[in-house]
Amino acid sequence: MKTKAQLVKLGLTEMKADEVMLLESEMMKRAVKFSFKKKDGSTRLAIGTLVRERMIQPDGKMWEPKGVERMPEQELFVKFWDCIAQAWRQFNVFNLIAVEA
Repeated sequence: MKTKAQLVKLGLTEMKADEVMLLESEMMKRAVKFSFKKKDGSTRLAIGTLVRERMIQPDGKMWEPKGVERMPEQELFVKFWDCIAQAWRQFNVFNLIAVEA
């Protein structure tokens, strides 16, 4: 998880950095509804989590980490388990629109 100082250094406002930190923090506890702007400019509504027990694959089995399936850590991206698509996704921190409480 990134620190507020790291996010601000990347160019985020303090308010946007707080939102990103809140999202990452809450996803470590539960599934969270949020939205972000996709590369094509459309808005994506997502339900994401970082709680391993919520990472269920389409075959009903729990996702198990494997080296080749890990996305590289990138400062500008938030990675999350998409509870609807049942797969890993990521988005640019600058594109976060809203986090539902």
